[in-house]
Amino acid sequence: MSLRKRLIVFVLLFGSAVLTNIFALVYLARSISVSLDAIENIRQRQLVAVQMNADLRDAEAALYRYQINGEIGFKSQFTEQLNNFVNDLEQYRSLAIEPNEQQWASTLEMAYQQTLTTGNELIELRDNQTSRLEEFLNAQSQLSIFLSNDVMPNRSEDPEYQTIVTEMQDSSRAMLSAVTGYLASPDETKRVQFTDAIVALQQAVNNFRGIAQSEDEKRWAGETLAIFNQLKELGTQLISGRDLQQSLYANFISIIFNAGQQTIVGQIEPYETEKFTQEQQALLTAVNTASVASILAAAVISGFAILFMFHLSRQINMRATALLDGAERVTHGNLEEPVAIIGEDEFGKLASSFNTMMLELANREDRLRAMIGRMAHIQDEERRLIGLDLHDGLTQLIISANMHLNTLNSQIGSRLNAQTLQALDVSRTLIKQSIDEARRVISELRPTMVEDLGLERGLRQYVTEVCEEQNWESEIVTDTQGLQIERSMEASIFRIAQEALTNARKHARTQRVRVELSVADQSLVLRVQDWGQGFDALLIQKDESQHLGLVSMQERAQMINGVCKIESQLGKGTSVEVRIPLASLAQRSEDGK
Repeated sequence: MSLRKRLIVFVLLFGSAVLTNIFALVYLARSISVSLDAIENIRQRQLVAVQMNADLRDAEAALYRYQINGEIGFKSQFTEQLNNFVNDLEQYRSLAIEPNEQQWASTLEMAYQQTLTTGNELIELRDNQTSRLEEFLNAQSQLSIFLSNDVMPNRSEDPEYQTIVTEMQDSSRAMLSAVTGYLASPDETKRVQFTDAIVALQQAVNNFRGIAQSEDEKRWAGETLAIFNQLKELGTQLISGRDLQQSLYANFISIIFNAGQQTIVGQIEPYETEKFTQEQQALLTAVNTASVASILAAAVISGFAILFMFHLSRQINMRATALLDGAERVTHGNLEEPVAIIGEDEFGKLASSFNTMMLELANREDRLRAMIGRMAHIQDEERRLIGLDLHDGLTQLIISANMHLNTLNSQIGSRLNAQTLQALDVSRTLIKQSIDEARRVISELRPTMVEDLGLERGLRQYVTEVCEEQNWESEIVTDTQGLQIERSMEASIFRIAQEALTNARKHARTQRVRVELSVADQSLVLRVQDWGQGFDALLIQKDESQHLGLVSMQERAQMINGVCKIESQLGKGTSVEVRIPLASLAQRSEDGK
């Protein structure tokens, strides 16, 4: 073969290799571009799906709080969250491509309509129940005052007369107790108690009418019967409304669950995850295909072409590996180390987009941590406000009731029979226990020890009080070496210790605890140890929803750049250790300034 032909063959081979590489690179660039667009679309749908689920949960929480508290702000918050859900749903529908995605959007639209309708019905029912309960309380109070002030003093020397009036008073109180008890916790026994009270009050009214002598007494019997009929009607409406409210709320929860868990979490999120995996696999396939084509084309040319193609193939493999390593780092939560690929080619653009995506994810994670921190602050503030409300409201009412019972005991205790006097003493004892329990709950909800005494003394006092209450042996070690800790971090550390001791009190069945707060290995260390029954620590990872207390300790530690380690063995006890680097404490202190 002549030199000319060899050159022609070489040129043809070299040209074919070049053309093959050009086609391979075009295919690779097109595949990367298509995959990046698809991945971005999937990412946006995933974010919208997560936000829709959060909107549903927030709407559910707002409606629940309105059902409990009746505050108008929760009603508007419920509507606002549903509006946010609709906006996110419209965005998801605009991003939906596949028929099943459109179908899920339609399913969520239907769930929104059902949620809005059911929620408004519950709000309206809650408002009606509040109005009827106020009417019921006013009617019962009117009857009680009427019987005590007008009817009871009339024939004070007539035992039969006094007994019948007392029965009417007791029956009206029983109606009140049954209705309020049923509203607080629906129970068939409360319904039966209400029916029995109606029968008893009706019988007492009939008896009173039978012994009525004067015109005033006959008129009083008529007035008592009218109030009784009003009480019976309002009580029946309240009980029926509570049953309807329970049924509607169960239906509301079912709708939220079907939309959030079954549709979004059970269908949309797995589908988007699978699509993301498929796009990743398509991108890898494109990279591998282009690499193989380039290597095979380079094998048929001369040494220079082979070296050139080998260098190109090596470069592609290195960049693909860098991208895969970057994806692996992102999978393991490392968002700080970017993909080290420089250039204006597709790999460089992919690396730039990938690094931008990592930066956005890191920013979102920071914002999420900040939001979780704000939520924890809001939660602590709500607990503080609830504690104040309990202290200023319920506790004062219980104390007032205790004072009235003591006054009643001092005034008529000597005239009561032994059984009634014993019942009165039991009531006074229960009221005192209620006061102690209310004060304990208020102390748990609104611990002022850290604010008043500082972290070390506050923690020591709290542990001492808990151990005295539970009859535990205690060992308390606090030595922070004068470390200056930000107030918010002190509160978080105290809450972690509080949660650990609460878990020990509820579940450990221990006789001894040890609490340590000290500085070691450039870290602030909090350890809470008990020697109780323990548990399987792996259960936390398997089902976090059943161990929210343990999970909350870990999340609180993460929010202050700490690490919470929980160790437990069955029959040997549990250890909770939180380590916060001193550098993080110093940084938080500077930020606080």
